[in-house]
Amino acid sequence: MHIQALFFGFIWGFLLCFTFGPAFFAIVQVSIDSSYKKGIVMTLGVVASDALLMFFAVFGTSFIPHINNFDQIISVVGASLLLFMGLFSIFSKTKQLIYPQTAVGNFVYFFIKGAFLNILNPANFLFVVSTTAYLKGAMKFNVNEIILFFSGSLLATFIAESLISIYAFKVKRLIDPQKINIFNKFAGIFFIFIALRMLWRQFFYFIE
Repeated sequence: MHIQALFFGFIWGFLLCFTFGPAFFAIVQVSIDSSYKKGIVMTLGVVASDALLMFFAVFGTSFIPHINNFDQIISVVGASLLLFMGLFSIFSKTKQLIYPQTAVGNFVYFFIKGAFLNILNPANFLFVVSTTAYLKGAMKFNVNEIILFFSGSLLATFIAESLISIYAFKVKRLIDPQKINIFNKFAGIFFIFIALRMLWRQFFYFIE
């Protein structure tokens, strides 16, 4: 059963990478604009934030201080970040932001960027929580099996998104700057769409 949990988790995590969320497009964008290494560092941030969400889903959030409208605050912050990224991608005349010049600065910047893009989307936590409930209820997984399931998922996420980063960087050599600019604008429109959808949901929450 342990091997089965690990295998199912790996497949689940691999497929989840291709749901084309904000983090996916950001990793592709950074890999094309800069290098696959920075895309992989962003992937590490995504995996780390996923691990944190999974920890809370499995072991509960009772020890987290209660904050009124916490989900709504996170949604607004996440939407604001996505709006900024979207507008920058569409209207910026430069290829990329001015990144830190040191190796440590680069690592911290892209790691945090990947983690924030992933964790500031409330849908990710809800999805992890619902998956945990399904594993406990329908699959009858115990805690150890759930941990193995999510471990397989994290491994698959890292492998898949690292390969996506490398492939996106290689594709860069086959396209000209104009096509890269078009992709950046497309990614920017996607970020803005996700941000507006998050804000729209919060608008209906507050008027109910």
